[in-house]
Order: sequence, then structure tokens, then C-alpha cells
Amino acid sequence: MTVPTNGIPTSTNLNHDETHQHGSPGPTRLFRIERRVKDLKLFIFACENWRNIETGYAAKLWATSMMDSIPASRARWSKAEKMPRFARGLIYCTANGDFTMPFVTTGHVEDRVVEDVWREKWEFPFKIQPLGSPWKQIHKEVAKREWPLLSMHRNMTCCVNGLHGVSAFVPNEIELRQWQQILADLGEESDTFPPEETALQLLLDSL
Repeated sequence: MTVPTNGIPTSTNLNHDETHQHGSPGPTRLFRIERRVKDLKLFIFACENWRNIETGYAAKLWATSMMDSIPASRARWSKAEKMPRFARGLIYCTANGDFTMPFVTTGHVEDRVVEDVWREKWEFPFKIQPLGSPWKQIHKEVAKREWPLLSMHRNMTCCVNGLHGVSAFVPNEIELRQWQQILADLGEESDTFPPEETALQLLLDSL
């Protein structure tokens, strides 16, 4: 596996020995699986106040507010369960219009309610590793000028998950350089995590 200076692996080499039915070794093949990191899935979660953001930062955990109905909650879960491990994320505070706390997901989303972390009940929690603290922020108007992700959209509801209930856990496809720009503005730790988990990667890990 090659690891560039940004810490994100770009390829994996696998040696696979085939064996004939009678036990004699077959030819050895080299499978090279290229994992070029051109695009990342960025999940931007909206939050109403800084207290909840600070709580999630301290707990290394994030989740979403409870939906009003079971059907709406199940519809959200259908998106949440698809969020991969090692996805990149960001928080948007609706109270003052600031982006903050870039993070990487370190676990899969859980189908449960959280009652002992935030003051309110939240659902669909997942573990995170913050790469920046809530005390480092960038206002949305500045971000619109600096980040291509936002400059392409006149209406931020197109890319901020959770401003409307149906948009939670809907990712934005961004280039790696855009994530690096976000970390340059808000990050306090290097992103040394691998690319987001894929179905192919899960299959390979099980072999």
C-alpha cells in the first residue's frame, strides 16, 4: 500500500495464490486494485446551537435530532445506514451561520436513540474523530468565497445535510483538494485516515 504525504492510501497490492482441486499449486496472479482518491463524500450536518456541538466534540460522537414520526425516521435511516466508515464530515451551526469541527467517521451509524449525551434525545449516532475543535470557525459568507463546494450553490440547503429533515445523511461529492482547503481553514490535526470504506474494501477484508 502506498501512502502519500497527505496520509491517504491510494492503492493496494494483493497476492492471490490459486490452488488446483488436487492440491497442486496453481499460477500466482497479482491483482492490483487502484484506489485513486479523486473524490470524497462530505457530510455536512446542521446543528442549532454551540452547546450541542461542544458536547459531540467532547464525546467524539455525532447523531441527528429525533424525527417527528416513525415513517420519517425510517426514511432517514435508509440513508444513514449507507454512510461509510472513514467518511469526512463537517458541522454547520444554524444559530450564527458558522462552519466548524471537521471530522472523520470512525464507526458505522447505529440504529438507536441516544439519551445520555445531549440534553435532548438524538438518533442514529456514529463515532467520530474530530480534526478541529468547535472554537475554530468560518462564517458561511467567507466560506462561500473560499470553498468551491458552496460557491457552486446559491442556496446552501443544497449541500448542508439536515437543514431539512429529508437531507440528513445525503453526501456531497467533493474533490480531495476541497477537503484539504477545509482542513486548512478549520483543521487542527492532520487527516491520516484511509479513504472512506467501500463495498469492495469490506469484501477484501473478509477474505
